[in-house]
Amino acid sequence: MKATHTDRRLGRRLNGNSGFTLAEIMVVAAASVAVILSIAVAYVGTVRSWNGTTALLEIQREASLVTGMIQNVVRPASSLAVTPGAHGDSLEVYYEVASGDSLVAEFYLDGAGNLMDINGIAVASYIDSIDFVLYGRTLHIDGWFRSDIGTPNRLTDDQRVQISGTAICRN
Repeated sequence: MKATHTDRRLGRRLNGNSGFTLAEIMVVAAASVAVILSIAVAYVGTVRSWNGTTALLEIQREASLVTGMIQNVVRPASSLAVTPGAHGDSLEVYYEVASGDSLVAEFYLDGAGNLMDINGIAVASYIDSIDFVLYGRTLHIDGWFRSDIGTPNRLTDDQRVQISGTAICRN
């Protein structure tokens, strides 16, 4: 019969295989740290991807709303005028009234990248360019919308969307 020595304070055998060595504890600790780090990296990547996708969808939504708004103003117009400006094209929309044509809407890009209306109110922001091209009574709208989802000093994380639309004067 084999004699074993028991430490009564710890309640376990001191000679035998019933415990963990320092090397085993270090391996488990290193594996745990690696798993936690990989989960953290995956989480950060997912959040960045989510933010980029959300920003892109927001730009597309705003660009679509702006294009739709301009199309709704242009459709009942009697005439349009496009003039080149310092920061891009300017669009003037005229409706027919009893005394002749009356200017009812104007859209232009200011120096800060805001699309302004006739009252000087920004209807959209973060626009790199907007072009209005007139073919008879058909207006073609072409613009680049952007969003800075990261830092203002870094352009690599910006999102940009090109949007095009067409509106036809029906009056």
